[in-house]
Amino acid sequence: MIKNLIKYIFSFLQTLYLFESKKNIKLLTYKNITLRKFNSINTIKDKNLKKYLIKEKKIQRFNNNCKLFVLFYKKNIVSIGWMYEGKTWYIEEVNKKITIKNKILLFDYKTFEKYQKKGFYVKILNLIKNMRTKKIFLIYCLKSNKASVKGIINSNFSLKKII
Repeated sequence: MIKNLIKYIFSFLQTLYLFESKKNIKLLTYKNITLRKFNSINTIKDKNLKKYLIKEKKIQRFNNNCKLFVLFYKKNIVSIGWMYEGKTWYIEEVNKKITIKNKILLFDYKTFEKYQKKGFYVKILNLIKNMRTKKIFLIYCLKSNKASVKGIINSNFSLKKII
């Protein structure tokens, strides 16, 4: 209860960047890198990935129409992130609901420590933008997360809004 109250109060002190991008004009590929999309926990065969999702309490996201993207480098899990297509989205970090109708929202991306600072965050975002769609991609991160801001900008997203 107290933890939630502190989180709520702290949300008013956070600044969030919302970025947008169109799909890639040219189809991008990378050597030894594979991107997989999972629509449910049942389709995931990797035990370590399942264990991580359970530990981090992220499995319920599949029930909320979210899809998981996993970037593999030489068959090792390097980076993961989520995608949501809907009408509205609640951003916990700033305690605000945004309208995302006819857009694709990317959120909660993580590159595992062993693979950080090697450009994998940029690669996963670029590969996701290979999707066949006419929709705009949105992604957000806290202003204080300099590494994410840099990776998002390097993936050809542009700043849309400061929240």
